[in-house]
Amino acid sequence: MTTIGVRYCGGCNPQIDRLRVVGDLREGLEKMGLEVDLTMDKESPVDILLLINGCMHACLEEEYLGSDPNQRLISVRGEMVDDRYIKEHYIPGTLIKRICSS
Repeated sequence: MTTIGVRYCGGCNPQIDRLRVVGDLREGLEKMGLEVDLTMDKESPVDILLLINGCMHACLEEEYLGSDPNQRLISVRGEMVDDRYIKEHYIPGTLIKRICSS
């Protein structure tokens, strides 16, 4: 089972519906039958850290980027996944592909 740590920004300037993106991600993973645990517990060890930033400022990256060079990290920054522009409704599918590529 893969454990994914989900971290949300404060939501001061959301360009996307962060909760819906993660909800659709969870639903998509379940439909595929993938054994994945999404956790918000900051103390739990995780295989992948998923940063859900509502906008391009990506304030979560200031806290998490570079904190552990061995930590696999996926960053959503508004309508961007890592450095690639993705329309909001395609973000969950893109995240599933990234998660499965590990």
